[in-house]
Amino acid sequence: MGTVSVKDIPIAETPARSLQRLTEAELQAFERDGFLYKPALFDREEIGLLQRLTQEDAAIERAMGCVADSQGNANEIFGFAGTPPDLLGAFIRVARLVETASDLVGGQELYHWHSKLTFKPSGSQGCWDWHQDYGSWYKDGALTPDSLTAMIAVTPIDRENGCVELVHGSHRCGRLDHMAVGQANGADPERVAWLLERNDRVLCELDPGDCVFFHSNTLHASGPNNSQRPRTIFHVSYNAAASAPPLGHGLEGHRYKPLNPLPDDALKSGDWSARIDLEAHRAMRLARETERVKLGDLYGYQVTRKHPEETL
Repeated sequence: MGTVSVKDIPIAETPARSLQRLTEAELQAFERDGFLYKPALFDREEIGLLQRLTQEDAAIERAMGCVADSQGNANEIFGFAGTPPDLLGAFIRVARLVETASDLVGGQELYHWHSKLTFKPSGSQGCWDWHQDYGSWYKDGALTPDSLTAMIAVTPIDRENGCVELVHGSHRCGRLDHMAVGQANGADPERVAWLLERNDRVLCELDPGDCVFFHSNTLHASGPNNSQRPRTIFHVSYNAAASAPPLGHGLEGHRYKPLNPLPDDALKSGDWSARIDLEAHRAMRLARETERVKLGDLYGYQVTRKHPEETL
């Protein structure tokens, strides 16, 4: 880029925002709160496809990772980058999700950063400590926090079975320092305590198909599953194309690649089985393990395979 004088930068009126999916009131709520709740973004039939997949595909169980919380308890995840040609890849590309996310980051072009299914079986003591997503995405080269996560409920989710909690308005604090917190990584505990004294904790209690979009600087956490019911969430994260890491920096899976959204009816009209695309996910996992030395230290998070003897 070149060099310009401050005298040459014009002051111009901001054009009216053109929204694809949201109302101006919804966008203002996101900018104020750091999150936006969209009930029933996916209907019963659509979310039923995802429920079948997570319940029936043994490959997901075999490829699952475990992330330790601050007390050493395991959180079960199945994560991936890229856009696999299967049901998971279809969900991350469906137009209503992509276009809503784009509205929330100023209408910018987005691409898929990464996604993960997170599981809390009944009685699981695993917690996610307070953190911001941009706390680690920054270290992987994302240039700006023009990024967010769409949190889709696969099962009923409430406080008893370990719902995600958000700190209201915390995205306005910018990126906080992240550091070792017990056996995990998290936002500066002192700063989190200050924010919790002044800001509400928001419980993301959701029905299957509900979605909460939250800013990558919004503080969030979740507690243990103290119920006899499982808790499953699909987290889909997007980054603005203009915020993509420079070439040669960060994970290969976080490079910019055009998303090519699917029409809204793709989930129902497509031929989606209750299986992931083994070859696509195998390739993505091998690439990630090569870069992260078998998922050893991921920005302070210790990641292990739940079944290290298994291959996907």
